[in-house]
Amino acid sequence: MDIPTSGEEVQSTSDGPSDRQDKNTRTATRAPSIIVGIVAAVVVALSVFYLLRPEPLLVQGEVDATRLDMAARVDGRVKEIPVERGQNVPANAVLVRIDNPETVAKLEQMRAAMAVAEAQLANVLVGTRVETIAARKAELERAQAALVLAQKTFDRTHTLTEQGNSPQARLDQMTDALHESERAVDQAKSAYDQAVNGYTKEERAIAKANVEKANADIQSVQSIIDQLQVYAPVASQVYQRNVEPC
Repeated sequence: MDIPTSGEEVQSTSDGPSDRQDKNTRTATRAPSIIVGIVAAVVVALSVFYLLRPEPLLVQGEVDATRLDMAARVDGRVKEIPVERGQNVPANAVLVRIDNPETVAKLEQMRAAMAVAEAQLANVLVGTRVETIAARKAELERAQAALVLAQKTFDRTHTLTEQGNSPQARLDQMTDALHESERAVDQAKSAYDQAVNGYTKEERAIAKANVEKANADIQSVQSIIDQLQVYAPVASQVYQRNVEPC
């Protein structure tokens, strides 16, 4: 064990109260500096990040959208509008339904006329029935018999008139009756010949033309009915409704 001499200083290994107070003071002074340093580092890092990051591409301008004003081509009452304002609709979507009972009734009328024209054409193409020919022949025979009787009556009256036994007025009546019987025979013979020969080429053409006309009338009315519904021509968005169902 070494014993220090009287001229040497002895250093104590234990800290006194003044040393601990100095350490606490230094620690307390150093803490705000560390916090300020951390905050400064974060600010610098954020500044570098925002300065060096790529900026987003901003484009300014105007866009023109195609606007379509839809309107019905036919008259009628607005029955239904199955779309709302702002609604996105696909192409060929129904926008407006229109009610027109008169046009629908007219279509039924045209279809009935078409049925009549087709029946007439079928009758012409088939020709005259055997029963009709027989009836026309009987009418001709009756007309010929009436003509024979009228001729005999005229001849007898003419003889009596020449002899002075019958007035001239009676002869005039028999003359008119004879002429009427002759015309009746001509008409009956024409009807019989027509029944035997059937319908003419012109009559067949007229019957066919009537069918074509009836079909054209149906197509015309049907085109109007097809327009009772307004469709979207392209996929779009409903901008405004100018009418409402009534």
